[in-house]
Amino acid sequence: MDPFKFAASVRYLDDTRLKLKTVDSTLLQNYEAGLALNSLKISKEITPDLQRCLEKTCENLFLDVNKVNAYVTSSPEIQAGCMSFNKESCVITLTSAVINLLDLNEIKFVIGHELGHFLLSHNIEEKYASVSQEGYIKTRAQEISVDRIGLLACKDIDVATQAIVKSLSGLNEKYVTFNMQAFLKQLDSDIAKKEESGQFSTHPSFILRAKALLRFSLSGPYLQHTKNGFGTNINEIDKLIQGDLNLYIDKDLRQDIKQSKKLLLFWGYAFAYIKGGSFSKENQTKLGNVFGQDMKEKLIKMVQNTQSDIAIKEVQDKFFSAINGYKTVAPNMAKKELNMMLMEIERETMQKNFFKEILQNI
Repeated sequence: MDPFKFAASVRYLDDTRLKLKTVDSTLLQNYEAGLALNSLKISKEITPDLQRCLEKTCENLFLDVNKVNAYVTSSPEIQAGCMSFNKESCVITLTSAVINLLDLNEIKFVIGHELGHFLLSHNIEEKYASVSQEGYIKTRAQEISVDRIGLLACKDIDVATQAIVKSLSGLNEKYVTFNMQAFLKQLDSDIAKKEESGQFSTHPSFILRAKALLRFSLSGPYLQHTKNGFGTNINEIDKLIQGDLNLYIDKDLRQDIKQSKKLLLFWGYAFAYIKGGSFSKENQTKLGNVFGQDMKEKLIKMVQNTQSDIAIKEVQDKFFSAINGYKTVAPNMAKKELNMMLMEIERETMQKNFFKEILQNI
């Protein structure tokens, strides 16, 4: 089985595929040269147990182990990473703290997680502003996707969740009982639901990741891969996970995107009507029915008793500002949808050349 297609089959809903870019392959060579001088390469001669762990992880993901070079770096931080600039090879790094904390089966989950970034081409996807609302949702979704690859690599939900709990706490099995029901109860607290800083994090919380992984463990793709069994449709699983993430971190960001899109359409229609001299009672009613009476009244108040050319300019400024606002909060969606939205406005307002004129001015 092709490992890239295998990984793509479990890609999470909001981990949207982006266009791949071409990157100079020597960058990876330079990166690995630094590791070769300052860290320990995993090999059968020096780290035989870790080498077998790496080989088994790759085998479970249908990936040629020769495409992967892995290194252990000395650090008290519990971290791992993946670097790749094409689909031919990647470099995995694990800190000594991770290795000393986890057992070999749990390390398979961590390696699989990092290989997920390689198999889903996250490192070579065309980038858009990660600090945007859309960007934060996307980068967190990537982590949900690669956790699934980690689970497929170790083939044991208990092992995967134990790795998550250990990584979160820094505690080994001497102090932790891995009672997942009790662990997930932390999400039920009112305090957890009021936490807002997570909206601006590139990673979901460990607890949300564990819950998402538990949901995925009931899916058809996971059960078919591990037990030749049947499970819940992955689209249904994704919707449940999306609901969890919305409840705790994504809801306000999605609302920002929705509101920005609404403002773009409202001021676009308003500009087309006013510029074309068709801001009739009928069209005012249309705006009110679609976008709300408050927005309609705001527009009427703005343009009434104002000279035509000044009113047109003020509404145009609002429209262009709304376009920039949408691009700021949802750059990828704007790139894909803006032309269609402008053509929709031109068609429904019957303003010829509206689409062309706007594109020339933005």
